[in-house]
Amino acid sequence: MISLKDRRELVEKLAEARSALVNGAAALPPVRLTEAWKEGDRSPLAMLLHIITTERMYRDQWGKRARDEETPDLAQNSAVTQVIDPSFAEANRMTVEALLRDLRDEREKTLAFIAETSDSEFERVGRNSLFGDLTLIQYLKSLYRHDLMHVDEMAGQEVRYKVTTKDGRRL
Repeated sequence: MISLKDRRELVEKLAEARSALVNGAAALPPVRLTEAWKEGDRSPLAMLLHIITTERMYRDQWGKRARDEETPDLAQNSAVTQVIDPSFAEANRMTVEALLRDLRDEREKTLAFIAETSDSEFERVGRNSLFGDLTLIQYLKSLYRHDLMHVDEMAGQEVRYKVTTKDGRRL
């Protein structure tokens, strides 16, 4: 069971990371929004669309199932076993303002999900073939880490948070 302090810390870190992401993206010059820093990277607009998609998946497909089902096998849903991004070209035709609005909307939905989740439900587990068994609080903490990873990427800096699968692969 998480404490009130744990819940507050989670919400604060989610807010801080999202603020850093929104501010970083909003500060980029328009010409930079559709260009990747290096070969193989996403453009900042594509990163924003990826973050929106990932947050929705973590909350709605992984988090809600972990909370509401008894140790669900999240690998059963093929859309959950791989992180599937919308077309990067699609993202580059969107506006930064629209994507930032969608980021804010997704975070509001996540905060509402947290508010409606009881303290004991944060310890419920979902089986995930990519990352292993994770508690709901672990899924939710990964959201602010994911934001911070992309803050670094957008700034053209070395990424501080490295996503690693349970078998040690880096994503």
